[in-house]
Amino acid sequence: MAVLAFLSDVGRWFWRLVPANPILVRVVFASGRRLRHLYIRLGYLGILAVIVLFGVVWNQSQTASLSVLAKNATQVFEAVSIVQLLMVCVLAPVFAAGAITQEKDSQTYGILLSTPLTSAQIVFGSLLSRLYFVFVLLLAGVPLLCLLMVYGGVTGREIGLSIALCAATAALTASIAIALSVIKIGTGRTILSFYMMIAVYFFSLWALAGFPFFQVPQEFAPDGAGGRMSWLAGFHPVLALWVVLNKTPAPDLPTVAHQGLTIRYLLAYPAQTYVAWSTAAAALIAALSVFFVRRGAKVGEQKLVDRLLGGWWRRGDAGVTRRPRHVWSNPVAWREAKTKAAAGAGGWMRIGLVLAGLTAASALLTAYARGLPAADTRTWLEGIILIEVGLALFVVTATAATSMTREREANTLELLLVTPLECRDLLWGKIRGLVTFALPMLALPALTMALFVLYDALSGLGRRPQGPLVHAEALLTLPVLLVSFAALACMVAVRTSIQHRRTAVAVLLSVGIVVFVFALPSSCFFAVRTASSAAGAAFAPLSPLPAVMLAVAPEHHLEAARAAALTAAEKTQVRWIAAVASFAAAGVYLGIAALIHSQSIRRFDLIIRRQST
Repeated sequence: MAVLAFLSDVGRWFWRLVPANPILVRVVFASGRRLRHLYIRLGYLGILAVIVLFGVVWNQSQTASLSVLAKNATQVFEAVSIVQLLMVCVLAPVFAAGAITQEKDSQTYGILLSTPLTSAQIVFGSLLSRLYFVFVLLLAGVPLLCLLMVYGGVTGREIGLSIALCAATAALTASIAIALSVIKIGTGRTILSFYMMIAVYFFSLWALAGFPFFQVPQEFAPDGAGGRMSWLAGFHPVLALWVVLNKTPAPDLPTVAHQGLTIRYLLAYPAQTYVAWSTAAAALIAALSVFFVRRGAKVGEQKLVDRLLGGWWRRGDAGVTRRPRHVWSNPVAWREAKTKAAAGAGGWMRIGLVLAGLTAASALLTAYARGLPAADTRTWLEGIILIEVGLALFVVTATAATSMTREREANTLELLLVTPLECRDLLWGKIRGLVTFALPMLALPALTMALFVLYDALSGLGRRPQGPLVHAEALLTLPVLLVSFAALACMVAVRTSIQHRRTAVAVLLSVGIVVFVFALPSSCFFAVRTASSAAGAAFAPLSPLPAVMLAVAPEHHLEAARAAALTAAEKTQVRWIAAVASFAAAGVYLGIAALIHSQSIRRFDLIIRRQST
């Protein structure tokens, strides 16, 4: 009887933890019926349907063979799988981070702790309720993916593994976001801390996977088309997806049967390995987060160590231990740039990003000095600078998107409005402080290129017939462009933050708008560069991706559609056009940012009053 009673108690505990969790039940039965969530699902399915139509139906002809249809279906499936994985990496942490931090920001977290809910119910209920939306989106796209099986080239196993990779990545990223939101305070801080961690992890493993040392030996690689799989495929979702899509096929299990049990299955089943360890890690992280739920409520209590040692190290806290700080003429700008109000642990985040970028650039410069070919060096340099620029712009956009919503959720917006500051001073202070905050990250690409320009100048390699690795004018044009990109992204995000109450909505919309604004000129650049080098050089500075490509090596990306390479005179012409177009593009973006700023000032009071009613 005692055993049956124990099992009954354990079963009741698990039942209340997940199926009957009040937080999960409330979200599934109440929030899941909202029209806004229905529109999100319809939009998601609409995007997938458009990709399928244009990828399969639009590209086929009446004389298309079955092999052509199968190839188109495979390409569409690859595009949909990559889009799903990227959307999961963006949506899951935003949904999960807001589960706890919005309770803290709205001052209702203490009320939640006073309920009969246990810490485990709070953590797992918040986690599963936010993952519910992501899993519903993934399941809604399964019928469309199954339609691709009609054309061949896609199997049910590939669809299942693709959905499993997305679901496991969502669980892992959401659990990390929940842990950060439980340990820390502040929605903006949580989101940016997470994105910084996951970006560094993804890009680091992706870069390491390109080295031969991290690729499986040639005797393990299966015969046929496709590249060599990396040892890191079982720890990276995109690399595991490449294995599922047969871009880097995994070796058969009998081929690696002589390896150890762990290595054997890691090589033969990298996608399944990733799903297994990421799901286990998500459960472990969520379980460890339980111990931090009520730790913040005990801040005022005397801890055990203080009682034993008397707290002698805290006796000096009664006096003034910090020097007075000089506040700028605009206190809002000083607060955003200096007091870490914009992005939580912003100082450490900026220092870590700058150190990581300089370390990668120094390692590449060392390899270049030891004989790495110029073409390979240029490719790696472009990748490093693109990662630095992408991270900097994303941090600026996400930080600016939380600038006003954070004030509104923390109930400090009313305090700002009653100060002598006008709305013009308030918005200009936000922009100035955020741009100042991002300057070290925006200067990192220029510092990276300056190392190679200086090395070529000192070693005499810049005077060789093929020219230097990086042209010197890029040290002037690229920083100007990055400042204008950051100003536009910052102004768009601040305006979105004014118009929306919720931080998650503001961040998603801001990132989506900025990506769309910069993606449109990029598509124009890739469309015209093969027809005219001058037109390509004129369009390139309008978007970060082609701007970096043009700054590092314009003659390698702007050749016209002909067999012969550009002449020396044409290369010089391309460089002059690119330099003039860079300053023109910077002026255009700064003008657009100024226009958005002026419109935001005129509508600021109206929007704030309407939200207050």
